[in-house]
Amino acid sequence: MANQLPPVLVTFDADVLMAGRTQVWQEYAKVGSCYIPEVVYDEIDYLTGKAVERAQEQVAREFMRFFADSGWIATDSQETHRALEPSIKNQSKQAMLVVATAQCVYGLATEHPDALVVFVSNSQPLLKRLASVGAANLCGITGAMLLNWARKGERPAAATQQLQSLMRTLAERKSSQRNRSRIDDAASKTGTRGGSQLKSESSFSKTNKTGFSESRSSTSRPKTPPRSREEPPEMAPAVYRMKHITAPKKQGGG
Repeated sequence: MANQLPPVLVTFDADVLMAGRTQVWQEYAKVGSCYIPEVVYDEIDYLTGKAVERAQEQVAREFMRFFADSGWIATDSQETHRALEPSIKNQSKQAMLVVATAQCVYGLATEHPDALVVFVSNSQPLLKRLASVGAANLCGITGAMLLNWARKGERPAAATQQLQSLMRTLAERKSSQRNRSRIDDAASKTGTRGGSQLKSESSFSKTNKTGFSESRSSTSRPKTPPRSREEPPEMAPAVYRMKHITAPKKQGGG
């Protein structure tokens, strides 16, 4: 049976979404489940009333209306990585938005290790920055690549390469889990069998000794010299036990 492809999660930066309209956003959803970083959602919501250009404001309002019934998910996932750290302390609002978006995308990939997370951005520096993280289930493509994928079913090379890498990783993980399970099962069975054998051998030994003792008592008496009347019956075993127990103390006392 052919291996089932991992699910695809698509997430975006603000610029890509602001460059589209309702029809384009709907087509994006054909590729996979769509997630939007919460910081991106907040930025677009902000633009509905405070955009510098009226056209931006219109697009922002259209997106908010679309989002309400789209089935898209706003996520506040966050994971840090040294490649995603701010380059300087006092950053501009745009730079802070970029860092927060990247960390959210990386967090989404971390939370869904069995899915391919596709980040869509037209910023090559940002795409390269996320690629440097080296996550097995994360890749970046442009808005044009995503639209072509949605319309023609042609998966971008970057997505195909990362998907193959992810499938190998998942296969290795499953193989490792199966091997570990087999080892655990074998160890469990060996332990049970060993315990049964030990119990059986112990029982056999006791039975054998008992049988041997009974056999001797029925045929002849033990050939041991009789005890002296002057020697108490319990003296020999008592002395032996005392020596065995107190020997270390006597050596220490000497």
